[in-house]
Amino acid sequence: MTGGRHVIFATGAASAALVLFVFLLLAFPVAAPARDEEYDLDFAIPEVEEEKSLEIWGQMEFRAVSRFLDEDATLYKQRFHSRDQKNPANELRLQLKPEIAWNKGELGAYLRPRLGVSWNQLFSGAKTVMDEPSEELFIGDEEWSGEILAEEAFLKWTPSPKATLEVGKKVLKWGKGYAWNPVSFISRPKDVNDPDSSREGYVMAYGDFITSLEGPVTTVAFTPVAATVGDTVNQGLADDDTALFGGKLYVLAYDTDFDLMFMAGGEYDTRVGADFATNLAENFAIHGEAGVRLGYSKTTVDASGNIATEQMNAVSFLLGARYLTETDTTFLLEYYHNGEGYSPLEMRRYHTLIEKGWDAFRATGGKALLRRSSMVGADYNGSGVGRDYLYFRVTQKEPFDILYLTPTLTTIVNLGDGSLTVNPEVAYMATPSLELRPRMIIPLGGSKTEFGEKVNAFTGEMRVTYFF
Repeated sequence: MTGGRHVIFATGAASAALVLFVFLLLAFPVAAPARDEEYDLDFAIPEVEEEKSLEIWGQMEFRAVSRFLDEDATLYKQRFHSRDQKNPANELRLQLKPEIAWNKGELGAYLRPRLGVSWNQLFSGAKTVMDEPSEELFIGDEEWSGEILAEEAFLKWTPSPKATLEVGKKVLKWGKGYAWNPVSFISRPKDVNDPDSSREGYVMAYGDFITSLEGPVTTVAFTPVAATVGDTVNQGLADDDTALFGGKLYVLAYDTDFDLMFMAGGEYDTRVGADFATNLAENFAIHGEAGVRLGYSKTTVDASGNIATEQMNAVSFLLGARYLTETDTTFLLEYYHNGEGYSPLEMRRYHTLIEKGWDAFRATGGKALLRRSSMVGADYNGSGVGRDYLYFRVTQKEPFDILYLTPTLTTIVNLGDGSLTVNPEVAYMATPSLELRPRMIIPLGGSKTEFGEKVNAFTGEMRVTYFF
């Protein structure tokens, strides 16, 4: 790969259906009578409206994406060496994500299904494996795909304000970090380019028991968790069919949140961790978390294609701060050390292997080295596979008094190799229920660096979301 990336920006048009959702509030003012005057007590008393037992809300989202590919990148050569790939590769995606909550006394239920359909010119080749209950659409089609699944679906029993029991599919949000969570032992990883996006949960039994105290320690809570892994349930959580158990102890002391958590089970690397969060001032907060993965098997490959496995106890941690100015500018800074990640030297060896494989393929048509690199591609090609990262995000609410407009600039830096991605975006609430969000993702870096060798040289996206 030579030089920097040449970036082209494209915009797409998007549209979404509009639906109106109205709440009415009735008030009945009554004037107080004078003390010595007679007054009529025969008037209608309005009935107190009962709390709704069933609520439905959610969102419909449309995305138009254009990806401009870097045909000189090693990951492009590895992925598309034997096929023609359109460049730019466009994608259209429509998702419906309703949320349904039911509560009746001590009992409750929550459902968050997702229906998605997409047309994508970027060839994936990866087989989609989804947890049940789910249904895959357009099986075997290279451009069309779709799915119907439950991201969350659980039953809840609250016998008292201090105790809650839940069973079903749920997203547990352990950890205080915004972009990464090294203590999120039983949750799917966040998309570091879109940490606020919804995620699919895991099937589990979950409890929450809380008590209040007097003194410097004001609150203590314990959260036990149990889950199983099978062929169609909680895939990817453990290496094989197994049962998992864990828990989290929460303490609020001296106006600081503390958590201690663990997770263990067969065919699962035992994990322990801790986190904290506190406000140093009204507009300045700090947070951190650290986790240890015991007996982690790390896969590495050298420039000749030799694959090795190393057993280690991987220590990962995160430190972050958030600052809000008087002009409603929010600064978020996080440092993340990934104990399971690859050093710059290990990444260079991997990219060198792909370059050797590409040269051999062009010279003789042989694919042995490229196939060898693909065997460890799942370990090396993902997001956040390096050792040390810096995440910096600046958000300005309604600049220049432009109502409902929020621009954001996000930068993610791999501190090991100096490569980075710059992601500017703008969120605009066109109506109280309609949001427009254009966004760009621009990876930058030199040869054999994480962001310098990404398949996408530039991504432009237009997202239209309707909330109901």
